Amino acid sequence: MKAVVMSEDLKLAVGEVPDPAREDWAVIDVKAAGVCGSELHFLDGMVPAPFADFVLGHEIAGVVRSAPAGSGVAPGDRVAVFNFVGCGRCRSCRTGHESICKDPQAQLGWTANGGFAEQVAAPAANLLKLPESVSFEAAAVLSCSGMTAVHAARLADVAFGQTAIVDGVGGVGLMVIQVLADAGLRVLAVADAEAKAELAVEAGAAEVIVIDGETYEELPERVRQLTEDVGADYFFELVGTEASMRAGIRSLAPRGTAVLIGYTGDELRIHPIDLILSEARIMSSVAASRHDLETAIALAGEGRLSVAIDTAYPLDEVETAISRLRAREVRGRNVLVP
Repeated sequence: MKAVVMSEDLKLAVGEVPDPAREDWAVIDVKAAGVCGSELHFLDGMVPAPFADFVLGHEIAGVVRSAPAGSGVAPGDRVAVFNFVGCGRCRSCRTGHESICKDPQAQLGWTANGGFAEQVAAPAANLLKLPESVSFEAAAVLSCSGMTAVHAARLADVAFGQTAIVDGVGGVGLMVIQVLADAGLRVLAVADAEAKAELAVEAGAAEVIVIDGETYEELPERVRQLTEDVGADYFFELVGTEASMRAGIRSLAPRGTAVLIGYTGDELRIHPIDLILSEARIMSSVAASRHDLETAIALAGEGRLSVAIDTAYPLDEVETAISRLRAREVRGRNVLVP
């Protein structure tokens, strides 16, 4: 089959690879695969590839080609793929927290070949059937950004009437804005360009603060101007620089919560007094559970969660999709459509 392969020198090339096959797993014809910022972490060497000639792509949706008998899915089913395959035995897996399993079998697009290909293999239990109203392109993005947003909101225990800052208006940020707005929160989005500010408003942001990486020190004051000098109850961090994380924490109201989501190579250095005097909390959120993906798909099926697709590219144009992502030109999410 045709696939985008990452070589040991961190370059991408389109070529032929063996069709996927794994005993007791289903095979899916990939119809869409989202191009996530995590792909840049692999290409920049921040996250090491698990083996040579690795196939990226952890946001996947498609049509079942084959599945084990009695598995609950059948050829022809439209599905989204939950990419994390836990051990199924540990406490995290048993309590529905697969994404923090310490001994996972695989993670598609991270430790096992992913969806930048014509086909992908996955356990049948990881396939979620799609409503007809949810496109493959949308379902692929929901399988990372959508479920991540649902998971982070659940972990933070957000409540109606509270105020939340969402720092970063990319694929995940747009989903977080929608999930929080749907839950009845007032959302203050932080964007790096006016064009992205428009997207944030369309997603449900009440106000947008346009700021660049050089002026994050202004964020706490600008938030207080919008909150009657109180600050925000939550700060959802997706940019991942030390300056943005520190500014967000300092923008919180007393007893506020900072939720760190975006992967980063930066360290967070902050004086403990910034946390102690206001009883601020810092928590983290990684990926999501299968249940979170189910929720994201259900919300999309009901028209309560939408996906902003910038451009759908064939596999041969993966470099264009990646370069536009790196240049921060993407409005929403790019997808590959094998």
